[in-house]
Amino acid sequence: MLNSKLNRRQFLRAGARSAVLALAATGAGSASDGEIVSAAIHPAIGIGRIGNSISGYYLGPELPGAVPLSPGGFKDASGAIKRQAARFRVYGLDRHGRLVREITADEADITWHAHLTNSKAAWYNFQTALDIPEAQPTLRRNATYVGAARSDLVIDPGTRAISGRCSGPVPFDGGAFFGIETSLGELRTDNAGRLLVLGGNGRSFSPIGARLTTFANNDGWCDDSSDGPVTATVRLGRRMLPVTPAWVIIGPPNYGPALATGYRTLYDVMTQTMIDTGLLSPPANVSFLGDIYPLFDRLSQLQWVNYGMLERYGWQSPEDFLDPAVVARLADPCTENEPFRRALFERFRNPDYATMQPNALPPLYGDAVAIPASSPRDWLAVTPVQYANLARWANGDFVSDLASADPSAECLEDLPREAQPIALDRAALEACLGEAFHPGCEATWPMRIGSMYSGLFRLRHRNRPEPDYGDVLTPELALAPNGPLDGCVPGSVTRWLAVPWQTDTVSCRSGYEPEIDPYLPTFWAARVPNHVFTQESYRKVLDRSLPLAVRQQAFDTRAAFFRDIDQPAKEQTLANMVENWFRLGLVEERPGPGDNAFPRAMRVETERGFPE
Repeated sequence: MLNSKLNRRQFLRAGARSAVLALAATGAGSASDGEIVSAAIHPAIGIGRIGNSISGYYLGPELPGAVPLSPGGFKDASGAIKRQAARFRVYGLDRHGRLVREITADEADITWHAHLTNSKAAWYNFQTALDIPEAQPTLRRNATYVGAARSDLVIDPGTRAISGRCSGPVPFDGGAFFGIETSLGELRTDNAGRLLVLGGNGRSFSPIGARLTTFANNDGWCDDSSDGPVTATVRLGRRMLPVTPAWVIIGPPNYGPALATGYRTLYDVMTQTMIDTGLLSPPANVSFLGDIYPLFDRLSQLQWVNYGMLERYGWQSPEDFLDPAVVARLADPCTENEPFRRALFERFRNPDYATMQPNALPPLYGDAVAIPASSPRDWLAVTPVQYANLARWANGDFVSDLASADPSAECLEDLPREAQPIALDRAALEACLGEAFHPGCEATWPMRIGSMYSGLFRLRHRNRPEPDYGDVLTPELALAPNGPLDGCVPGSVTRWLAVPWQTDTVSCRSGYEPEIDPYLPTFWAARVPNHVFTQESYRKVLDRSLPLAVRQQAFDTRAAFFRDIDQPAKEQTLANMVENWFRLGLVEERPGPGDNAFPRAMRVETERGFPE
């Protein structure tokens, strides 16, 4: 039965904890008290986020199932958005590769190195993901710049180094776009000598005065997102340790920090890739908490950022998957409950994409989205391993682990030491979107390609120069040996994304065929909301002096997230987003009114920087 003493966040954290411990038990992580002979950086891929606050920042999630925390809010006193810092740690390993402990400045001399690059403007146009049947050849961005002139399109300040405690900032300055210096961020360290990578300030511009015309490919423009390798030299006593490196990605702001995940996460996508390449085995057992319930919970959580989700899966709706009675039934493995489970399973879209399934779950757009729909990939499916887990669940072949939910881990250090590196890897990636790679938010479809990786969730560093791939990039060339996915160079993750990021963020919304449904499907609502619960509505819900009907009407009211950005013409909207992206509100958690008529925790649009 459902543990009624747990709130939802503890409940999901318990599920994530059980999944991390299960992965550690497979040998992906194990503990040792032996001698440290090498080290590895974790998270294997760290995620930072752009913000225009000069000094304000917060840390990205470090515990699976958790949300980022920013004391005082996610904006500073001036109304600027704080940057999300990616924090990296060094873990010592014994001669068998087993974890011994975290290595800090208390016992070792650690020098960190990072190299951030933005090469979007020098890459190829986005048309569609190049690893799907609908893929088409694509041309270079800024094709009129040829030869050596194309180097002016790359913002590459080079490698920076930092060491010690509470050091920095060490800026990523010196890079330029068309000769105009463009900073990509800075390095800092914390009081234990761990690395903090902070990205750019959201500066997107065109030095030639080019107009913004499209969601993904705006020639003459740049932004200050970036990615690149993170390495370290570690002297432990008299010994220099070999260190397995990491990667950092600097993505757009998170406009929905109160939502731990989107529907399909980057961790979900990469887990499938790890299984496909043999780096990870499919789960021997299916956990309700870890494998099944998140696929229902995430539908209901999207009620705070999309009105269609509120109507279908929100508070007291016919399919409120947060209702304890519904959760208990979902978790019931008995034979008598099989028709209920099977009916739900059959509503999920099959990831073989063999047929058109417009009304299947989840109600999200997919990689090949077109209006009107022309491909089964117009809509998103769960990953193949998630679909297989759902099939086993429908058959009653799963562990109903509700009663054993253990939410005891409040921070990373509460986990067993062998689980901590795995938790860091997962927490960073599951907070990112793995859905609608059109092109994507923090990263996109190349994360599905096995040649990108050197190990479990770890990108492979390409140590040789890339060739010139020519004026046209075909799907065959993109996926070829020694092609652009044969390892990673600085900037090679984010170059596949939109330039600038603001135009894609403001363009990918929901309900593109309002005559069918004005609200669904949706794109990236967990990070870029469609419809939000405003402060005004929230105040009415809290006011118990108002009639219940008035409060309920306020609760059911949602406002368009981009209401202050939208203009009559598309080009005006794109320009307004570039100018005012930081004024948009942020969806944050607030307490409910404390009566049974409403949820005890709500997700409210806060810190909006536009005049009322």
